[in-house]
Amino acid sequence: MTISDLRRDLARHAGFGEKYTGGPGDLATAAWIETELQAAGYETWRQDVTLPRNRVDRLTLSGLDVALYAQPNMVPGTVTAPLRVIHDRVQAARAARAIAVIRAPYGRHSTIWLPPFRDLIADALEAGAKALVVLPTGPSGDIVGLNTWADRPFAPVPLVIGRPDDLPLYLSNEGQTLTLTLNGAVEPVASPNILARRIAGPRWIGLSTPRTGFFTCLTERGSGTAAFLAMARRLPALYPERSVFLMNTTGHELAFGGTHAALDHAPPPEDTDAWVHLGATLASNDQQETRNGQMLSVADPNRVVMASESLRDACADAFAGLSGLAPPRAVVPGAGELSTIVDLGYRNAFAVLGQGRWFHTPQDTLDKLDPELLAPVVEAHLRALDAGLRL
Repeated sequence: MTISDLRRDLARHAGFGEKYTGGPGDLATAAWIETELQAAGYETWRQDVTLPRNRVDRLTLSGLDVALYAQPNMVPGTVTAPLRVIHDRVQAARAARAIAVIRAPYGRHSTIWLPPFRDLIADALEAGAKALVVLPTGPSGDIVGLNTWADRPFAPVPLVIGRPDDLPLYLSNEGQTLTLTLNGAVEPVASPNILARRIAGPRWIGLSTPRTGFFTCLTERGSGTAAFLAMARRLPALYPERSVFLMNTTGHELAFGGTHAALDHAPPPEDTDAWVHLGATLASNDQQETRNGQMLSVADPNRVVMASESLRDACADAFAGLSGLAPPRAVVPGAGELSTIVDLGYRNAFAVLGQGRWFHTPQDTLDKLDPELLAPVVEAHLRALDAGLRL
């Protein structure tokens, strides 16, 4: 692996555009990954997974010049009601018979079923909200895509995501009767898991990463994809007597839907010596938050290593000196695909999970990740894997 290899793969990933499940960018990325794995000598196959995809024909709020994004598994509808801005759960009663604009507390957000969204939305619905506009306030000031359920809408009313920086426009229209129009439908779409293997012996290494996400998701998904390909190319030469199973999955933003299906094809836990999961935002550039703050040539430290107990020491040594990645932490429930892997009995497993400043936003683009910051994280994964295999 060289810096130029990572730069090439990151640029290729960015060039496919948005990676939402089943979209053109997702399908093109899947075909590229499959071709790269075949070129590295793996036997590959596809596993199609059917998941929901929004078809949005129209999304407006009474002509206001605000950016809006339909929450996946949307509920279409046209709602005319007073606009009410809610800043906290204690204000939930204001949502009664209203288009409730929910301003979430500042944070790096990713998932609608977790606090603060879960509770703010539940309270607004209980009060009788007719539609919801969620503003996920965070460092980007932009729309933030929120992971959600794959099998049903999160709310029984139209629910859209707004741009937090548009808050002044919502406040200036407080109490006005407006119309939220969300026309379209939720349609089933097929998106493939890309699975691969190299059989060389009875003992296995597992390597996985999700492929889909919101917008271009370069630091979120691109960093894991580039690392996944770099490691996949090197593992056969590093461990010629071990078999390797590779899993590149769809449906990450839809309750990690593809992973549950893909794991049916994985080698048994008792035959697997180690599992490396390449999670979200392995690396991204940090940025100053001062006025006119500039991009920095150091990595954003808002990332962690989660590892099973057996690999905690190995990961501590391997990731030492990388901001945010030491010491490793225990695997927590609901931590994406890694939790599912560990829950199935794969005892020696670890992953890097990060949330950069542009996580799940339209701003997560190629200029936010210097390959020089990603390379040492890839090498640390390889060191941790090697130490784990020697246990």
